[in-house]
Amino acid sequence: MKLFITSKIYDTEKQTIAEIEKAVQDDLDNMVGKDKVEFKLCTLGNVVAMFFNRPLEYSTLGADPRESIIGEDALIITGDRYNGFIMPSPLPPMPYLGHIIYNLEQSDFLEIYKESAKILGASKIRDCWLEINSNMIVLRVQMK
Repeated sequence: MKLFITSKIYDTEKQTIAEIEKAVQDDLDNMVGKDKVEFKLCTLGNVVAMFFNRPLEYSTLGADPRESIIGEDALIITGDRYNGFIMPSPLPPMPYLGHIIYNLEQSDFLEIYKESAKILGASKIRDCWLEINSNMIVLRVQMK
């Protein structure tokens, strides 16, 4: 499977899960700082779960974790703006992060993610969904 994670495409037939986890973790450490986000990847059949462990309480940010995703989480998952990477299907313009909390609907984010993954050459996605809580954000992707 070819997966779109934090600005790159990873191929599970050419890299082990451990190698992919290390590469993504290195990028996350460079992007947001060491020990801020811990990444884990799990596969089961044609479903992949990407775990981004980070402490962040949506309720204090005025966001509903069942409906919305905050801009920082969207950037962590996609790698948008990291080392010059720009999403082929762009995220909506966000105000300067750090002073204003920006969130978007999960359905909008997931459509942008799927479209970008397709353009970048990832495996075809049948469905994807998010689970967000105060300790982590999980992106699950079901491949066709």
